[in-house]
Amino acid sequence: MKRIYYYLIALTVILIYSSCNNEWEDELYKNAISFAQNGVQDIHIRYKVGGKVTYQLPIVVSGSQENNKNYTVKVAVDKDTLNTMNFERFRYRDDLYFKYLDNNFWSIPSNEVVIPAGQNTATLDITFALSGINMSQHWILPLTISDDPSYEANHRKHYRKSLLNIIPFNDYSGQYGSTAGYVYNKELGGLDDSNPQTVATRELYVVDEHSAFFYAGLTDEELKERELYKINATFTMNDYEDEDGSTSGYVVLSAPNADKIGFKQISGTINIKTEMDPVLLYLEHKYIALTLQYEYSYLVPNSSAKIDYIFKGNMVMKRDRNIYIPDEDQAMIW
Repeated sequence: MKRIYYYLIALTVILIYSSCNNEWEDELYKNAISFAQNGVQDIHIRYKVGGKVTYQLPIVVSGSQENNKNYTVKVAVDKDTLNTMNFERFRYRDDLYFKYLDNNFWSIPSNEVVIPAGQNTATLDITFALSGINMSQHWILPLTISDDPSYEANHRKHYRKSLLNIIPFNDYSGQYGSTAGYVYNKELGGLDDSNPQTVATRELYVVDEHSAFFYAGLTDEELKERELYKINATFTMNDYEDEDGSTSGYVVLSAPNADKIGFKQISGTINIKTEMDPVLLYLEHKYIALTLQYEYSYLVPNSSAKIDYIFKGNMVMKRDRNIYIPDEDQAMIW
């Protein structure tokens, strides 16, 4: 009798175990369609000659098992998203700091993406033509997965929407530390001003493959009239290395509103040095140093008054890259 009891216990355990194993053979989740990069996503795109570059946006089928059917997923532009969702962190005063990137700057060869059986991912090709884009605004391309009876779009949170914050980059763009760039007040003695001002950082935004722009001196990068203080920097590098292995060149500065803000360049040079990390052997460090001197005036709002400044000093950026990742936008550590 005791032996029969043990046999019954063993049989029960085997049946429970078998039942548990069979559960894993069934799909545990719905096969819903989502963007792999959903919600607001910073998309760094290398600016190329003519401004054209193709970006591949992944679309996925969720589930615990391999996808076993063909899906034709429809993608649409959803401009209303910018108005209906909460983007308070993108607002400055009453201005929408992010604007819709209109179709003069992008194209999609097909708004249908095929995800074949046996695969859980496919990509939507988006060709950007960024020549002439004004990066004094921030640009979003808002995409959504359209409803269709042949599949279920993932309605959880914001997985069916992808708001691509387009950030073109070149060899010189990015955020520079600018605490060593001093802004002297001419009325207080100019370069003899004993208490010059600085800002912690200064962003350089793409103009084309060899140029970038920044805002003059102490200008707040979210200032409503920020475009008035744009300074374009065009970079020309020497075709030889310096003794320390770095590369130098010169910077030509210009300002679209030079007459209004009294802009005048005095000097401008650039130095780029690249070195590998001594511990993390996959990590490359690139140091870009700008040495600039220029004059400009700040126009006091609602007044004819102005404050004349001289900028003199350095702005430095460190850009890190994983040399083993082939895709440049993914290799950069932003």
